[in-house]
Amino acid sequence: MHVPSRDNVILILIVSIQLIFLQANFAEDIITDENIVTDVPVFPDTSTYKLQIGDSIVVSVEGFPEYSKDRTPIPVQPDGFISYPLIGLVKATELTVSDLENRMQEVFSAKLPSARVFVTLMQPKRTILVFGAVERRARGNSHIFETGQVYLMHALAAAGINYELADLTKITILRDGKVFKSVNFLKHIESTDVDIPLKDYDIVFVPSIYEHRRIRVIGAVVVPGHYAIQNEQIPALQGLKLAGGSRSDFADLKNAEIITETGNTSIDLTADNVTAMLSAGDTLYIPLAEAKISVVGAVDKPGQYVITEPVLLRDAVAMAGGLDEEKANPKKCILTRSNGTQEELNFNIIQSEVLIYPNDQLRILERTRIDWRVLSFAASLTNLVVSVWLRYR
Repeated sequence: MHVPSRDNVILILIVSIQLIFLQANFAEDIITDENIVTDVPVFPDTSTYKLQIGDSIVVSVEGFPEYSKDRTPIPVQPDGFISYPLIGLVKATELTVSDLENRMQEVFSAKLPSARVFVTLMQPKRTILVFGAVERRARGNSHIFETGQVYLMHALAAAGINYELADLTKITILRDGKVFKSVNFLKHIESTDVDIPLKDYDIVFVPSIYEHRRIRVIGAVVVPGHYAIQNEQIPALQGLKLAGGSRSDFADLKNAEIITETGNTSIDLTADNVTAMLSAGDTLYIPLAEAKISVVGAVDKPGQYVITEPVLLRDAVAMAGGLDEEKANPKKCILTRSNGTQEELNFNIIQSEVLIYPNDQLRILERTRIDWRVLSFAASLTNLVVSVWLRYR
């Protein structure tokens, strides 16, 4: 294990302060170095572009709106997979959009023979990816910079080095799938050389001093990915905790799996005494639960709909085909939570931003309608009764 000297520790602290200052002022810098990269990122040609970690897609399943996510971006996770209802995990990296569409079509057809799957690539928003022994972020380790040029120190400042775990002598820059440069961080900050300019889509890897002992946690967890462990084995529940825990109602903890080189082992992580252990190289897989919401009342397609994350009230109505324009009273929406509590909402105002969770029910009430035929009959009957009474009183 590499242990920095006392002088290096002091130097690291000084540089950390400088990095924070550098990050705060980076957006205002005007850089004129001749090595500046001035190319503006161009939206890729989807016919040849291969999906990468950090990209997002939208999916539509023709004929099955409950499995269509054309309003919800699906990210390519740090492990290279996407997670989707009914079909689970699908490897996405190194596939074109057409390849992924065909693969999802094949898996869907085995379960829903008449389904037609359509996949669209959203514009990639990742510029520099920094991962390894850096601070974990719930939305991954992608970092977007507004200026034209990004340097190594800028990227490391944005990522936040975990100095307790990082092996600072072996930071690696990957470019176009190959090792571009290996950097000894301690020597780099002592050097008077110009900082290393990075290009769009470069990857910076900060290895851990425990890099040879890693587990992988994937599926319905907050932050899927690889995690270094200090011991040869850790409890499965500890591995789940490393990944930020499960995704609330969207995780099927009863049917988790430990995947090893020799096979898969099913485990129930909700049991009272979970004794399952994860060894270096193992994968903990948390499958998605089929979470549903109900949208009923004055909508075009009332029914139950599968969700993979909490949805806004307005998106829930869109999933059900929108409001029935002839009947719906958008000012009267009743939201019944899974615990039985109710809320009365107004779809026309800011309450359309309210989140709906698994097992919630949204009811769009109908507007009060006047039946003029009934009123006319009642008026005629009243007139007849009055006439008879006046005549025979």
